[in-house]
Amino acid sequence: MSQLQNSPSQQNRPFEPFCRATAEFHSPEYVLGGGVRSALQPRQTDSKSSIFLGRGVLQLTRMIRKLLASAALLCALTLSAEEQKRDYKYWDFHPLHAGATSIFLGTANLTENHYKGNLVFNKVSSFVYLLTPINEKNYFIPRVEYTTFKMDWNKNPKFNSTRFNYVQFALTYYTNALDKWRWIMRADYNMDTKHFGNNRYNLFSALLWGAYEIWKDWHYHVGAYGYTGMEGSQIYPVIGFDYTYDKWLFLIVFPLDYKVEYKLDKNWTFSLRARPLKERFRTGTHQPQPESVFNYSTIGTELNVRYEIFLRLEAEIYGGWNFGGNFYVKNRHGKNALYTDVESAPYGGASLNIGF
Repeated sequence: MSQLQNSPSQQNRPFEPFCRATAEFHSPEYVLGGGVRSALQPRQTDSKSSIFLGRGVLQLTRMIRKLLASAALLCALTLSAEEQKRDYKYWDFHPLHAGATSIFLGTANLTENHYKGNLVFNKVSSFVYLLTPINEKNYFIPRVEYTTFKMDWNKNPKFNSTRFNYVQFALTYYTNALDKWRWIMRADYNMDTKHFGNNRYNLFSALLWGAYEIWKDWHYHVGAYGYTGMEGSQIYPVIGFDYTYDKWLFLIVFPLDYKVEYKLDKNWTFSLRARPLKERFRTGTHQPQPESVFNYSTIGTELNVRYEIFLRLEAEIYGGWNFGGNFYVKNRHGKNALYTDVESAPYGGASLNIGF
């Protein structure tokens, strides 16, 4: 998931199952059908002895076939019973994950304002989360994340601070219990580390995202995303589709994710994708304009390379071009806004997710 309103990109893509089968169970039908071949019919001759011999061989062959089938069935049932008795512990699925993400943008010029100047933005996050299954179709995923980002406008008349930090507490619910549906429900609560007990510095956001299988390779996406806090609130509809063809995935979901992806094998994936970036924050009291609220919003396109060992390791590196967007600063009451356009700049980043 792309970065939206203080919500870093999700390391587990939302509509992949979080657990996969770890053992192959061969049914008796499989063993009998693929493991025991039909015996060849003996060649008939004109002599009586050959006929009697042939009948004897045929009966013996049928008896051997029955014995082999019985042995195969017993073996299959024994193997199935042993597999079913095998104790797969919770930690065998590596439910505890920790990692970090980073993104760095080049210097971007600011236009359409009296002060001009340029803006530098970069962001680094570290996180830990736990896959908590209710059953094989329903999961809770509690997550804690620490983020620090730099927002440095060299001619900023409203505030002098350039480094900001917050902690995010998130809870995600994932389910594929409904036929042909997969759903994510997520709630995030962000708290400024320097003003932990002050609600004016907190931001709440929520996501409801569902994908429905229209046909085997087609899904449509619906839902809603919104936030409230820091003198503002907004709700976006979530709408889009995805299509899978062989090793290709085409996905467009407003306003969360846009990508064309090629899966080379079970480990390597290459993609061309768009990355929305959005941060909303409040400054401290000891500033030229105390408790200013600022909002940064841009979008870029990147080439992305990801390496994955399912539930054990996920690493990605990407680079591209940010096409710019807008940046504004308001006073403590969300009024008297100073708007400016952000021009384009290169960017790059990386992420790492390790399962334990």
